[in-house]
Amino acid sequence: MKKYFLIAIIGMLLAACDNSNDASTDKKPVYVKPSIDYKGKFRKGYVRMPVSVNKNAIKNQNRSRYYYHTKGKYMRKK
Repeated sequence: MKKYFLIAIIGMLLAACDNSNDASTDKKPVYVKPSIDYKGKFRKGYVRMPVSVNKNAIKNQNRSRYYYHTKGKYMRKK
């Protein structure tokens, strides 16, 4: 009985440690197909990169995070 319980526990631990289906590890460029928007205009296809190539991306991300984390503080002062 203990042997089956131990095998079941080990199986659950191995399944929990499996990261093969994790979306964060799948860092591949994605091709977005051409389409037509709601106004009927043609939208060209393009490649969406997994990480931003903008040199200010980290600075903009931190600025945005600061704004949304402190927004309530400044709105409450009024």
